[in-house]
Amino acid sequence: MERSVIIGTAGHIDHGKTSLVQALTGTNPDRLPEEQRRGMTIDLGFAHLNYRDWRFAFVDVPGHERFIKNMLAGAHGIDLVLLVIAADEGVMPQTVEHLAICQLLGLSHGVIALTRCDLVEPDWLALIRDDVTRFTQGTFLAGKPVVAVSARTGAGCEALLQALAGEAATVRPHAVARPPRLPIDRIFTRPGFGTVVTGTLISGTFAVGEEVSIEPGGLVTRIRGLEVHGVARRAVHAGERVALNLTSLEVGDLRRGDVVTPAHRFRPTSRLDVQLELLATAPFSLTDDARVRLHHGTSEVMARVTLLDGLRELPPGNVGFAQLRLEAPLLALPDDRFILRRYSPATTIGGGKVLDAHPPRRRGRWRQTDEFLKQLAAGGDRRRTAFIFRAGASGLTLAELASLTGDSDAELEAFARRTPDCVFPGSARRLVAQTALDQLCQNITTTLETLHRERPRQPDLPREEIRQRTAHDLPAEVFQQAVVQLVREQRVFADARTMRLASHQIQLSATDTALKQTVEQLCRQAGWHMPTLPDLCRLTNRPEGHVLADVQLLLTEGRLVRVGDFFLHAEAASELLARLRQARTKGETLDVGTFKALFDLPRKYAIPLLEWLDRTGVTRRCGNTRLMV
Repeated sequence: MERSVIIGTAGHIDHGKTSLVQALTGTNPDRLPEEQRRGMTIDLGFAHLNYRDWRFAFVDVPGHERFIKNMLAGAHGIDLVLLVIAADEGVMPQTVEHLAICQLLGLSHGVIALTRCDLVEPDWLALIRDDVTRFTQGTFLAGKPVVAVSARTGAGCEALLQALAGEAATVRPHAVARPPRLPIDRIFTRPGFGTVVTGTLISGTFAVGEEVSIEPGGLVTRIRGLEVHGVARRAVHAGERVALNLTSLEVGDLRRGDVVTPAHRFRPTSRLDVQLELLATAPFSLTDDARVRLHHGTSEVMARVTLLDGLRELPPGNVGFAQLRLEAPLLALPDDRFILRRYSPATTIGGGKVLDAHPPRRRGRWRQTDEFLKQLAAGGDRRRTAFIFRAGASGLTLAELASLTGDSDAELEAFARRTPDCVFPGSARRLVAQTALDQLCQNITTTLETLHRERPRQPDLPREEIRQRTAHDLPAEVFQQAVVQLVREQRVFADARTMRLASHQIQLSATDTALKQTVEQLCRQAGWHMPTLPDLCRLTNRPEGHVLADVQLLLTEGRLVRVGDFFLHAEAASELLARLRQARTKGETLDVGTFKALFDLPRKYAIPLLEWLDRTGVTRRCGNTRLMV
C-alpha cells in the first residue's frame, strides 16, 4: 500500500527548485503564465510522483524574498523539506531564511540537493559540501543526506529519490484519527463543477457528502467531490494533497488562509497564548506591543505582541511566553506552529507554537506566566487536565474539550477513563476537576450550615433552594455529582426533594415542643379529613414558615404522611390500610365510589388518598378502577 508524504522545497531564488521538481516528476509546477514567462516561481506550485511504495507530493515554493509569505503558506503541513542549494553559488540569504522558517515550524526531516552540479568541478563541489555541513550544523538537517544533482542532465535524480524515500520512512504517521483540518492554499472554479479549493489535509479524514464549515466565518457547505492528484476519491486522509469541490459557495466567498473543518466543531479566535522563540539572527529585540505579521497555516494576519512575566522586550535567541492579539480572526489549535515577521520591512524574526487558542485577555497580574501555561506547554494529559481545571466546577463536555485541544473523540474517551484528577458525572459526558467538585461540596455544606442556623426547627431543607444558592449557574449533573459525593462520604442525607447535614440535630425548647404537638394533635383529630398547610396555619394562628417547620419535623419522624397537599396522621394511615385490607383482598377491584362509601369521604379527600395508595403500592390503577396488590 502506498504511503503519502508531502515534500516542500526550500532555497534561494533561481537555485533550480522548480527545474528539479520537474526533472523528478515530469510536471512543471509553475502554473501561472507569468511564472513560466519569467522563469520564477511567484505562487505555490504542485507536482506528484509515485516512487516505489511512496506517493511523493511536492509543494514548490517561491525563493524570492518578496514572495516569502507564499513560501510560508506552502511550508505548513509538509512532512519533510527538500533544501535546494545551487552548487555554483552555495548558501544565499533566502537559503538561510528558509531553513530558519523550517526550523521554527518544527520540521525534523529533510534532504539537501546540490543542484547544477554539472556546472562545477569536483573540487568546488567538495568545498560546497563542506560549506553545507557547517551551515546545517545544529539544525534538524545536520547529518541528513546531501545529494548532488543536475536537473538538465538527470544526473543524481535517482539517488535523490532514494534519499527522499529513506528519509520518508522516518516520518511519523499522520494523525488520521483526529478531526480533519485543511488550510486552503488555492481557490478556483472548474467548469461544470463549481468552486474548488486545495490544500494539505493536516489531520483526519474527509468524505464525499460530509457537511463542513469554512473558518473563520462559519460558512457551512457540503463536499460534492474529492480528488487527490487528479484522481477522484470517496474519502481522503491526513498527509494528502487534496482538492475539494464545495457546494453553494462562490470563489469570492473564500480566501487563502481559510480552513475547512467538520461543521460546528471549532471556533475561530482573535487571541493566542503562545510559546515564542526569537531567532538569534533577528536584527532587534522584540518589544512589548510590537506589531508583527503572523503566519499560521496558509493565513497571514497582523497582530500585537503582549510579552508576559513583566518583560518589556525579548532579545534575539531567547524563548518566552506571550499573547498575540490578532487584527483578524483565524482558526488555530494547541501545538500549531507559526512564524512571526516584522511589520516593515517584512523579515522573519521568530516563531513558535500555540498553547491556548481561547485565552482570557492578559492584563495586570494576568501578564505573569502561570502554572496553567506551563501545563499547556507540556501537552498530553497535562494540557487536557489544565483546560478542565480552568473551567472550574462547570467542567467541560468532551465536545468542548475537543474544540480546545483538537484531540480525537477516542483520545478524550481514553483520557476520561484513566485520569484520577477528574470525575465524569451523569450522562452528559462532562469532565470536572475533582478539586473543583470538592470545593462545590464545601460550598453546599456551608450553605446547609447557614440555613440550619436560620431554621433550627426545620429538619430538612429544600434541595432546589440549596442548588440555587450554591450552583444555580452550573450544569445540573455537576450539582447532582456533588450531592452523591456528600452522601457517599456520609456528610449529608438527601432525597429527591430535601437535604440536611448528617450532623444536624433538632433541639426544641419546651414551648417549641408543645407547638409541634399541637400540630400533630390537629392532624390526629382530623383523621381522614386531612388538613392542608393553610388549614394548620389558620387553626394555630401561626406563620406558615413556623408551621411548615413543625410539619417537616413530624414527616421526618414518621408521625405524619404527605398525601398530595394534605397531611395524614400516621395512626389514621395505619387504620385506613387495615380497614381497606379487611374490605378488599388481593386481586379485587376498587372504584372511587366504593372507596368513598367505605370511608364516608367526599371526593376532595378520596381522590388524593387513592393516588397515595397507588404511589405506595397498595393499589394499582387500571383505567377508572384500581386493583388491590
